[in-house]
Amino acid sequence: MFDAHLHLRDARILPYHARFVKEALEAGVTACIDCASRPEEWNVEVRCALRVVTGFGLHPWHVATACPDWQEFLACALRADPGAVVGEVGLDGIRRTFDGGAAQRAALEAQLALAARLGRPVVLHGARAWGALLHALEPWAARLPALLLHGVSFSPDLLSHPILRRANVWFGVGGALLSPGAQTLPRLAAAIPLGRLVVETDSPDLFPIGGEPLVLGQYHALLNSPANLPLVLRALARLRQMSFEELAGQTAANAEAFLAAR
Repeated sequence: MFDAHLHLRDARILPYHARFVKEALEAGVTACIDCASRPEEWNVEVRCALRVVTGFGLHPWHVATACPDWQEFLACALRADPGAVVGEVGLDGIRRTFDGGAAQRAALEAQLALAARLGRPVVLHGARAWGALLHALEPWAARLPALLLHGVSFSPDLLSHPILRRANVWFGVGGALLSPGAQTLPRLAAAIPLGRLVVETDSPDLFPIGGEPLVLGQYHALLNSPANLPLVLRALARLRQMSFEELAGQTAANAEAFLAAR
Protein backbone atom coordinates (compact mmCIF):
# COMPACT_ATOMS: atom_id res chain seq x y z
CA MET A 1 0.00 0.00 0.00
CA PHE A 2 1.13 3.53 -0.80
CA ASP A 3 0.28 6.42 1.55
CA ALA A 4 0.32 9.37 -0.84
CA HIS A 5 0.42 12.08 1.81
CA LEU A 6 1.87 12.22 5.33
CA HIS A 7 4.33 14.25 7.40
CA LEU A 8 7.22 12.14 8.74
CA ARG A 9 9.20 15.23 9.75
CA ASP A 10 6.40 16.70 11.88
CA ALA A 11 7.73 17.49 15.35
CA ARG A 12 4.86 15.54 16.93
CA ILE A 13 5.99 12.36 15.16
CA LEU A 14 9.73 12.46 15.77
CA PRO A 15 9.61 11.17 19.41
CA TYR A 16 7.61 8.13 18.23
CA HIS A 17 9.26 7.67 14.85
CA ALA A 18 10.28 4.02 15.25
CA ARG A 19 6.78 3.00 16.33
CA PHE A 20 5.23 5.09 13.54
CA VAL A 21 7.25 3.21 10.91
CA LYS A 22 6.92 -0.23 12.54
CA GLU A 23 3.11 -0.05 12.69
CA ALA A 24 2.92 1.22 9.11
CA LEU A 25 4.95 -1.73 7.85
CA GLU A 26 2.90 -4.20 9.91
CA ALA A 27 -0.28 -2.78 8.33
CA GLY A 28 1.14 -3.38 4.86
CA VAL A 29 2.16 0.19 3.96
CA THR A 30 5.49 0.09 2.14
CA ALA A 31 5.81 3.54 0.52
CA CYS A 32 4.78 7.14 1.14
CA ILE A 33 5.10 10.74 0.04
CA ASP A 34 6.43 12.69 3.00
CA CYS A 35 5.62 16.40 2.75
CA ALA A 36 8.08 18.64 4.58
CA SER A 37 5.87 21.70 4.68
CA ARG A 38 7.90 24.41 6.41
CA PRO A 39 11.57 25.53 6.33
CA GLU A 40 12.26 24.00 9.74
CA GLU A 41 11.58 20.55 8.26
CA TRP A 42 13.54 20.87 5.01
CA ASN A 43 16.89 19.93 6.56
CA VAL A 44 15.56 17.18 8.86
CA GLU A 45 16.89 13.84 7.66
CA VAL A 46 14.56 10.84 7.88
CA ARG A 47 15.76 7.29 7.30
CA CYS A 48 13.46 4.31 7.74
CA ALA A 49 12.38 1.00 6.24
CA LEU A 50 9.54 2.65 4.33
CA ARG A 51 10.23 3.85 0.82
CA VAL A 52 10.00 7.60 1.30
CA VAL A 53 9.63 10.15 -1.50
CA THR A 54 10.03 13.63 -0.09
CA GLY A 55 8.01 16.70 -0.88
CA PHE A 56 9.54 20.08 -0.08
CA GLY A 57 7.19 23.05 -0.02
CA LEU A 58 5.84 25.95 2.01
CA HIS A 59 2.33 25.11 3.24
CA PRO A 60 -0.07 28.08 3.11
CA TRP A 61 -0.47 27.94 6.89
CA HIS A 62 3.23 28.74 7.32
CA VAL A 63 3.62 31.51 4.76
CA ALA A 64 3.36 34.31 7.34
CA THR A 65 6.07 32.87 9.59
CA ALA A 66 8.59 31.60 7.01
CA CYS A 67 12.14 32.95 7.07
CA PRO A 68 12.84 35.75 4.54
CA ASP A 69 15.10 33.56 2.39
CA TRP A 70 12.75 30.57 2.24
CA GLN A 71 12.62 30.56 -1.56
CA GLU A 72 16.39 30.13 -1.87
CA PHE A 73 16.34 27.49 0.86
CA LEU A 74 13.55 25.59 -0.92
CA ALA A 75 15.36 25.68 -4.27
CA CYS A 76 18.50 24.27 -2.63
CA ALA A 77 16.55 21.47 -0.92
CA LEU A 78 14.91 20.45 -4.20
CA ARG A 79 18.14 20.55 -6.19
CA ALA A 80 19.84 18.40 -3.55
CA ASP A 81 17.15 15.70 -3.98
CA PRO A 82 16.38 15.08 -7.68
CA GLY A 83 13.62 12.63 -6.74
CA ALA A 84 11.73 15.09 -4.55
CA VAL A 85 8.42 16.70 -5.49
CA VAL A 86 7.16 20.19 -4.64
CA GLY A 87 4.61 20.18 -1.86
CA GLU A 88 2.58 20.58 0.09
CA VAL A 89 1.77 24.00 -1.37
CA GLY A 90 -1.44 25.78 -2.25
CA LEU A 91 -4.19 28.00 -0.89
CA ASP A 92 -6.22 27.62 2.27
CA GLY A 93 -9.72 28.80 3.15
CA ILE A 94 -9.83 27.41 6.68
CA ARG A 95 -7.64 29.94 8.49
CA ARG A 96 -8.37 33.62 7.91
CA THR A 97 -5.50 35.91 6.89
CA PHE A 98 -5.23 39.66 7.41
CA ASP A 99 -4.31 40.24 3.74
CA GLY A 100 -7.12 38.27 2.15
CA GLY A 101 -4.74 35.52 1.07
CA ALA A 102 -2.40 37.72 -0.99
CA ALA A 103 0.75 36.30 0.65
CA GLN A 104 -0.48 32.74 0.09
CA ARG A 105 -1.07 33.45 -3.58
CA ALA A 106 2.38 34.99 -3.99
CA ALA A 107 4.05 32.02 -2.26
CA LEU A 108 2.09 29.56 -4.40
CA GLU A 109 3.04 31.38 -7.60
CA ALA A 110 6.72 31.35 -6.65
CA GLN A 111 6.63 27.62 -5.91
CA LEU A 112 4.75 26.74 -9.08
CA ALA A 113 7.36 28.67 -11.05
CA LEU A 114 10.12 26.73 -9.29
CA ALA A 115 8.37 23.40 -9.96
CA ALA A 116 7.99 24.28 -13.64
CA ARG A 117 11.64 25.30 -13.87
CA LEU A 118 12.87 22.08 -12.24
CA GLY A 119 10.28 19.82 -13.87
CA ARG A 120 8.86 18.48 -10.58
CA PRO A 121 5.38 17.14 -9.79
CA VAL A 122 3.41 19.23 -7.29
CA VAL A 123 1.30 18.22 -4.26
CA LEU A 124 -1.47 20.76 -3.66
CA HIS A 125 -3.51 21.91 -0.66
CA GLY A 126 -6.84 23.59 -1.40
CA ALA A 127 -9.03 23.14 1.69
CA ARG A 128 -12.12 25.36 1.29
CA ALA A 129 -10.30 27.19 -1.50
CA TRP A 130 -10.54 24.80 -4.44
CA GLY A 131 -12.02 27.34 -6.84
CA ALA A 132 -9.35 29.91 -6.04
CA LEU A 133 -6.66 27.25 -6.34
CA LEU A 134 -7.82 26.18 -9.79
CA HIS A 135 -7.86 29.81 -10.90
CA ALA A 136 -4.29 30.23 -9.66
CA LEU A 137 -3.24 27.07 -11.51
CA GLU A 138 -4.57 28.15 -14.89
CA PRO A 139 -1.31 29.79 -16.13
CA TRP A 140 0.76 26.84 -14.87
CA ALA A 141 -1.14 23.59 -15.45
CA ALA A 142 0.29 22.98 -18.91
CA ARG A 143 3.83 23.73 -17.72
CA LEU A 144 3.89 21.30 -14.78
CA PRO A 145 4.54 17.56 -15.20
CA ALA A 146 1.89 16.44 -12.70
CA LEU A 147 -0.47 17.69 -10.00
CA LEU A 148 -1.78 15.81 -6.96
CA LEU A 149 -4.72 17.45 -5.19
CA HIS A 150 -4.39 16.35 -1.58
CA GLY A 151 -7.40 15.79 0.66
CA VAL A 152 -9.98 16.53 -2.01
CA SER A 153 -13.38 17.68 -0.75
CA PHE A 154 -15.43 19.46 -3.39
CA SER A 155 -18.54 18.86 -5.49
CA PRO A 156 -18.14 16.12 -8.10
CA ASP A 157 -19.33 18.70 -10.65
CA LEU A 158 -15.92 20.38 -10.36
CA LEU A 159 -14.32 17.32 -11.98
CA SER A 160 -15.43 18.78 -15.30
CA HIS A 161 -13.08 21.76 -14.86
CA PRO A 162 -10.52 21.76 -17.71
CA ILE A 163 -7.57 21.46 -15.31
CA LEU A 164 -9.08 18.53 -13.45
CA ARG A 165 -9.81 16.71 -16.70
CA ARG A 166 -6.11 16.64 -17.56
CA ALA A 167 -4.54 13.16 -17.53
CA ASN A 168 -1.66 14.37 -15.33
CA VAL A 169 -3.87 15.33 -12.37
CA TRP A 170 -4.38 12.92 -9.46
CA PHE A 171 -6.76 13.10 -6.49
CA GLY A 172 -5.98 12.13 -2.88
CA VAL A 173 -8.74 10.70 -0.67
CA GLY A 174 -8.15 10.27 3.05
CA GLY A 175 -9.74 9.51 6.39
CA ALA A 176 -12.45 12.16 6.04
CA LEU A 177 -14.25 9.55 3.93
CA LEU A 178 -14.94 7.64 7.18
CA SER A 179 -16.83 10.51 8.81
CA PRO A 180 -20.48 9.53 9.44
CA GLY A 181 -21.60 12.97 8.30
CA ALA A 182 -19.67 12.95 5.04
CA GLN A 183 -21.98 13.50 2.06
CA THR A 184 -20.07 15.27 -0.71
CA LEU A 185 -16.83 13.35 -0.33
CA PRO A 186 -18.33 9.86 -0.91
CA ARG A 187 -19.95 11.11 -4.13
CA LEU A 188 -16.67 12.66 -5.24
CA ALA A 189 -14.64 9.56 -4.32
CA ALA A 190 -17.00 7.42 -6.40
CA ALA A 191 -16.71 9.77 -9.40
CA ILE A 192 -12.93 10.24 -9.58
CA PRO A 193 -11.48 8.30 -12.54
CA LEU A 194 -9.96 5.11 -11.14
CA GLY A 195 -6.61 5.68 -12.82
CA ARG A 196 -6.15 9.03 -11.09
CA LEU A 197 -7.14 8.09 -7.54
CA VAL A 198 -4.67 7.80 -4.64
CA VAL A 199 -5.17 7.23 -0.91
CA GLU A 200 -3.57 9.03 2.00
CA THR A 201 -3.68 9.47 5.76
CA ASP A 202 -2.20 12.99 6.24
CA SER A 203 -0.58 11.60 9.40
CA PRO A 204 -0.23 12.77 12.11
CA ASP A 205 -3.36 14.80 11.37
CA LEU A 206 -6.93 13.85 10.40
CA PHE A 207 -7.27 10.90 12.76
CA PRO A 208 -10.06 8.77 11.22
CA ILE A 209 -13.20 7.44 12.86
CA GLY A 210 -12.47 3.86 13.92
CA GLY A 211 -8.71 4.21 13.61
CA GLU A 212 -5.95 3.26 16.03
CA PRO A 213 -4.04 6.26 17.42
CA LEU A 214 -0.28 6.33 17.30
CA VAL A 215 -0.20 7.83 20.78
CA LEU A 216 -2.06 10.24 23.02
CA GLY A 217 0.94 12.41 23.72
CA GLN A 218 1.83 15.77 25.15
CA TYR A 219 -0.25 17.51 22.49
CA HIS A 220 -3.45 15.99 23.95
CA ALA A 221 -4.62 14.81 20.58
CA LEU A 222 -4.95 11.48 18.83
CA LEU A 223 -2.05 11.27 16.39
CA ASN A 224 -2.88 9.59 13.10
CA SER A 225 -0.64 6.93 11.56
CA PRO A 226 -0.22 5.36 8.11
CA ALA A 227 -1.26 2.12 9.84
CA ASN A 228 -4.80 3.47 9.41
CA LEU A 229 -4.52 3.52 5.61
CA PRO A 230 -6.31 0.14 5.26
CA LEU A 231 -9.42 1.73 6.81
CA VAL A 232 -9.49 4.32 4.04
CA LEU A 233 -8.94 1.67 1.38
CA ARG A 234 -11.68 -0.61 2.73
CA ALA A 235 -14.22 2.23 2.80
CA LEU A 236 -13.23 3.30 -0.69
CA ALA A 237 -13.32 -0.28 -2.00
CA ARG A 238 -16.88 -0.71 -0.68
CA LEU A 239 -17.91 2.58 -2.24
CA ARG A 240 -16.49 1.68 -5.64
CA GLN A 241 -17.53 -1.99 -5.43
CA MET A 242 -13.99 -3.28 -5.82
CA SER A 243 -11.88 -5.72 -3.85
CA PHE A 244 -9.51 -4.31 -1.28
CA GLU A 245 -6.54 -5.93 -3.02
CA GLU A 246 -7.44 -4.57 -6.45
CA LEU A 247 -7.91 -1.03 -5.16
CA ALA A 248 -4.73 -1.12 -3.07
CA GLY A 249 -2.76 -2.20 -6.13
CA GLN A 250 -4.40 0.37 -8.40
CA THR A 251 -3.90 3.33 -6.03
CA ALA A 252 -0.27 2.35 -5.45
CA ALA A 253 0.29 2.21 -9.21
CA ASN A 254 -1.37 5.61 -9.54
CA ALA A 255 0.93 7.12 -6.93
CA GLU A 256 3.93 5.73 -8.78
CA ALA A 257 2.61 7.20 -12.04
CA PHE A 258 2.31 10.64 -10.41
CA LEU A 259 5.92 10.43 -9.19
CA ALA A 260 7.19 9.20 -12.55
CA ALA A 261 5.79 12.24 -14.40
CA ARG A 262 8.83 14.41 -15.10
